[in-house]
Amino acid sequence: MMFLFLIYNKYDIIITMKCLLLINASSGNSDWIAEDKELLTALRKTYDTVDKKIFTAEDGFNIASESKGYDTLILCGGDGTFNYAINALRDSNIELIYLPCGTFNDCAHTLKKLDGNNPKKGQFRLDLGEINGRLFSYVAAAGSFTPIGYLPKNKYKKAFKRLVYYFYAFKEYKVHKIHAKMKVDGRLFEDCYTLIMAVNSRYVFGFSFNRIFHLNDGKGQLLLIKAPKGPFGFIKLFFLFFRAFFVGFDSEYDGKNIKFLSFKRCMLQLEKPVEFCVDGERLLSGRANEIWMHKERGSVILTGAKDFLSE
Repeated sequence: MMFLFLIYNKYDIIITMKCLLLINASSGNSDWIAEDKELLTALRKTYDTVDKKIFTAEDGFNIASESKGYDTLILCGGDGTFNYAINALRDSNIELIYLPCGTFNDCAHTLKKLDGNNPKKGQFRLDLGEINGRLFSYVAAAGSFTPIGYLPKNKYKKAFKRLVYYFYAFKEYKVHKIHAKMKVDGRLFEDCYTLIMAVNSRYVFGFSFNRIFHLNDGKGQLLLIKAPKGPFGFIKLFFLFFRAFFVGFDSEYDGKNIKFLSFKRCMLQLEKPVEFCVDGERLLSGRANEIWMHKERGSVILTGAKDFLSE
């Protein structure tokens, strides 16, 4: 199934059909859209029918069923909302327009970063990752710090924005011990890791560390950080994460404690199930897992994103 993802500025709407404006009120920066009467006016000049629905993360909202009968879904939310939509609509022909209004908007920030070198300004093809049947747009990760993607309560995200994530990062500063065997495009790895992260983005949790990311090459990157041992593991963890996220990567890296590899498919065998953060949503793994990349699974138009994407 080919998706069409459109990221528009406030009133740059060009398609005439029946549409649903769907707003996740739990997203960190959604208030301006929910209260913007000019947006509805502009949409009604373009679409034959425009309906607006507002939901929260606690509502158990079913995007697949609520969007039936519409030609276009205009989705306002963050990375987690976007992930929910691409999975809910993966077998649907509905057109998806995405207005990012979350706290980090990592997927949209990556597109914005690449737009300056894009010969077709604002138009992209988009690879998507998949883990155990669940699509992801930018990350699937388990281990140290990754719970910060799904633990913060929505009311705190709206009130404190990024500060709430920094609080949880401090709270989740701990060494994990994930015993794993991996087959990564024919290469074998086995060790005890504090972080296993599949990346399909330049940005993750606001860090622009993946400088070898290419939008439509059919590859993601796999970051593996070995669990530090001994009484000073807590201190060693800081330097490992500083190397990975603050220094970043301009090429593949094969160190003693850190590996950063491009990949198409990864077979991941775990000693026991672990919790993954998948685009900011929680996913419990199995013991046997498969992560792979879908080349050019979606099409993207990025138009006037600077009006609503924070730096």
